[in-house]
Amino acid sequence: MRPNVRHLITFALLLGGCDAGTTSPVDASSDTPSTADASVQPDALDAEVKDSAIDVDTSPLKAETKSDLVFRTVGNLSIKGDLYLPDRTTPVALVIMIHGGGFSDGDKADKTQTAWTSYLQAQGLAAFAVNYRVYADFVNNEVPFPAAPMDIKCAISWIRAKASTYRIDGSHIFVLGSSAGGFMSNFLGTTGDEPAFNPTDCADGVTASNRVQGVVTYFGPSDWNALFNDPLRVGTDNGEKRFIGLAQGSTPCVPNSADAKGICKTASATNYADAKDPPFFIAHSDDDPVVPVTQGRTMKAALEAVKVSVTYKEVTGLKHGWHSNFKDPTSTGVRDDVLAWLNAHK
Repeated sequence: MRPNVRHLITFALLLGGCDAGTTSPVDASSDTPSTADASVQPDALDAEVKDSAIDVDTSPLKAETKSDLVFRTVGNLSIKGDLYLPDRTTPVALVIMIHGGGFSDGDKADKTQTAWTSYLQAQGLAAFAVNYRVYADFVNNEVPFPAAPMDIKCAISWIRAKASTYRIDGSHIFVLGSSAGGFMSNFLGTTGDEPAFNPTDCADGVTASNRVQGVVTYFGPSDWNALFNDPLRVGTDNGEKRFIGLAQGSTPCVPNSADAKGICKTASATNYADAKDPPFFIAHSDDDPVVPVTQGRTMKAALEAVKVSVTYKEVTGLKHGWHSNFKDPTSTGVRDDVLAWLNAHK
């Protein structure tokens, strides 16, 4: 209900010790006339402030899904996300969901994604499952890094700019990714609003911050130098080299090489860790043959070195991709820990 402006003004004058015969100067920054101006009638004053008065809409909104929302267009390609909204009366925190797929495939509507988005929606959180460009989307020998993570930065900026439209709390946006999506989460968490990685062509011309308030990463790469020199690594001739622009068949990130000092460092989330980074929740298995557990430990150490809050969960015996197997008690337990963590930070 809109407050009665006349009553509020009268009450303010009484608090200020003014009487009916005392004039009060108008604040130079305000368009509201002095109450001592006899030419301004109460009804006219009500009409003048009517459009600027703040209404807090708390009418209930039902859970809904908005599909294929475009947050960035590159050439003829529209990059989209699916927005899962819960029942809500006040703005709700939102989790950006980032799929895996070795940087070569994956989709916002994969069953691994919908398992999580459905769960978050049912728990009263909004979820924005997003796509980003993978190999097939790049032509003329373009390198996916840093273009792909910048796609997701547009998703963050765009949904933040649209927060009031969907009754989302734009001050509490998190990212959650696994595997390749886990790399994205790590990188987004440590490069929020980093000038070198700020896109300028997000949909609708939005320029809102792409900084997030928390990061959840499942078994994501964090340091390419450490990864490609890890003895636990099974094979190195894979899509990750293509992602950062290294030739297939090459030996990547050799210590003290140009690659090691250049792209392998530049593309590593650990390279940007500083005290301004948001809290992290890192989950990894000690039996992951694709992204060794040392990557989770390395990310944890880099963040703790700059005094960033880290919650670290290391599970035993699970293989790569365990994060959405909600029939497994260990996976479900970590999922519930993630929910509690998100609720504690929203």
